[in-house]
Amino acid sequence: DAHGCLTHYLAVFSDITQRKAAEERISFLAYHDPLTGLPNRVLLRDRFEQAMAFAQRSGAAVALLFLDLDRFKAVNDTLGHTAGDALLQAVAVRLQECVRQTDTISRQGGDEFAIVLTDLRGSEVAAEVARKILDRLAEPISIGGHVLTTSFSIGISLYPSDGQDFDTLLKEADTAMYCAKREGGDDFRF
Repeated sequence: DAHGCLTHYLAVFSDITQRKAAEERISFLAYHDPLTGLPNRVLLRDRFEQAMAFAQRSGAAVALLFLDLDRFKAVNDTLGHTAGDALLQAVAVRLQECVRQTDTISRQGGDEFAIVLTDLRGSEVAAEVARKILDRLAEPISIGGHVLTTSFSIGISLYPSDGQDFDTLLKEADTAMYCAKREGGDDFRF
């Protein structure tokens, strides 16, 4: 009968809809960090390579920022991993407030993030963004009834002056970040 036919079509449609949603979730997780929803390092590398190709044609620069939260282990150790995860999520939101739509923020894992700043006319723009991030992170964050303050150590490398490929520039930014961390954190270095 017609009713039985309609029920069958609705069941098939529902199954297809659920399968499509599952496929979209799998695809999302292949390129994004599940905790923050930010791009992962696979997607970051792809976006960097696109930015580099554009920079080669336009004569612009690309900055790669490597960020490490200062004293994050203390949050996990004293308040637990749930609070640590909530802090990482809050930090991700604040980072998004500090960059343009055309830039890419990525969670690299743990308490490390990376940012690709595209189409730059000079290193001073990267320094301005780093300062903006440090200022925004200095504002207290409320997590589970606790008010936390945190900061980043940030390393910055520039294409083409500091390297010609993603791996070299990431290594240079990481080295610069460790210089900032060794000097007390809450700062950036090129």
